[in-house]
Amino acid sequence: MSLGEIAERCYNMTTSYLKVSTSSIIIKETQDAVRLTRQHLLEEVFTRWSPLNGEISFSYNGGKDCQVLLLLYLSCLWEFFIIQAERSQYDFKYQKFPMNNLFSVYIDLAKTFPTLENFVNLTSERYQLSLYSSMREHGTKASNMSCAFGDFLKRYPETQAILIGVRATDPFGDTLMAIQKTDSNWPDFYRVQPILHWKLANIWSFLLYSDEPICGLYGNGFTSIGGIDTTIPNPYLIDSKDNRSKLSLEFQWEIDNAFERGNDKINVLEVDPDDQLWLKKLGSEKYLPGWYLINDEIERAGRIKK
Repeated sequence: MSLGEIAERCYNMTTSYLKVSTSSIIIKETQDAVRLTRQHLLEEVFTRWSPLNGEISFSYNGGKDCQVLLLLYLSCLWEFFIIQAERSQYDFKYQKFPMNNLFSVYIDLAKTFPTLENFVNLTSERYQLSLYSSMREHGTKASNMSCAFGDFLKRYPETQAILIGVRATDPFGDTLMAIQKTDSNWPDFYRVQPILHWKLANIWSFLLYSDEPICGLYGNGFTSIGGIDTTIPNPYLIDSKDNRSKLSLEFQWEIDNAFERGNDKINVLEVDPDDQLWLKKLGSEKYLPGWYLINDEIERAGRIKK
């Protein structure tokens, strides 16, 4: 798919989700979250920086949060294109989507799970990301996040704002704003953080409905993915009788009614063989999929503090 085609799909999928009529409190709250993010992007971000000329770039690491933000951003990108095309003197059928790729940066500071690396590669192609990372560019990882963004901006100096899929429930996330300038000791750009208000349940509801590819680690008990040396499956998702009595699948409707799904399977990618061996070494426990957990307070319980 071209960037225009995947943006149109994201627009149609998002529109479809917003039209869902249901008694589900999670879906209703997620619809409100979607509307607020879309309003922020279309009315505040796109009026300040043009999304069509490289002024806006995207921070992408393959995680569920930034993937959801990317789907919403592409949806808004298509709507913005429609709005601009309708103002043109030419008929819409003669209008061509003006972008081929989306400038993006992959902050890969820690040793990465091969499954996540594979997912980043696959989805970068699917979403037409022109993905920059210091490892891919120079063969070495950046020493810190500031340097990584600095290297990216040297490559794409037209970038003025970078979208980041952080939520208020993330560490220090409650101190962030939707748009804020970087600190004086950082490279000069604006952080745009349009999903601060999203909860874990909102992320799962929208992502499962989208029928977009999901990183295989989430299907194996992960709820938050960091470096391979600092992340394990979430212990609250161990497939035990006790946990099954506490947890229930809240997203069966989204799974059964996923957008344009041709079968009854969730679009979860396979776990890399190296990660399968790594998981076996952790122990014999089996884990429920990450979307069985909706408690934001224990979302990062699989993160190991060093």
